[in-house]
Amino acid sequence: MMLNVSKDEIPPLVDISDEAHRHVIIATGTEEVYQGHPTTLLMPDGKTIFAVWCLNHGGFAGPMARSDDGGLNWIRLDNQLPEGFTQHKNCPSIYRMLDQDGEELLWVYSAQPQMPRILSHESGETWQELEPLGFPCVMTFSSVARLKSKLHGRYIGLYHQRYGDSLQVMQTQTMDGEMTWLQPHIVADVEGKLPCEPYVFRSPDSGELCCLIRENTHHGKSLMMFS
Repeated sequence: MMLNVSKDEIPPLVDISDEAHRHVIIATGTEEVYQGHPTTLLMPDGKTIFAVWCLNHGGFAGPMARSDDGGLNWIRLDNQLPEGFTQHKNCPSIYRMLDQDGEELLWVYSAQPQMPRILSHESGETWQELEPLGFPCVMTFSSVARLKSKLHGRYIGLYHQRYGDSLQVMQTQTMDGEMTWLQPHIVADVEGKLPCEPYVFRSPDSGELCCLIRENTHHGKSLMMFS
């Protein structure tokens, strides 16, 4: 599906790179180590933010930080996490989900080995490590979206895997928001393209899902699909 956008509809570009008063440094890199691939989670109070990332490109997990004032100040939480989390690798991502009873769960998934994960039942105060999901992947879920259902605990998760010289976008589903995910299946495999890092969001009326997909050959535009 091709979208035609006129010049008048293109949002203005705002460059704040030189406005140091807007910048908050959460983790300072060095010449040997860079802090990479952060993902964030804004809690329902509109002020509490969690951030997780890995060390170096696709490197080991371990860092986590929390802000209680909308990102102005941050507290590192590394020492409160399970020891095994430092052995999880490649681009951890964090999500807030509800289980079947409506209880809040915070999940952090990583890519290797076999999509490992840690869980908090207490809004991030304590964490525990669980067995990996067992899904081979290049990166873990880059998107988790709640399904349109009156029942709690129903979500889809999207990620990408390598298949030979190609990349495929995979989708799986949980019915309990917690432990159990269904066997993944392919939702995007595009000839001549390398689809990866899918992100799903809803239309304003909640009736449609849009998935934006990075195209990793770096030739042409990003990919898009709808449900």
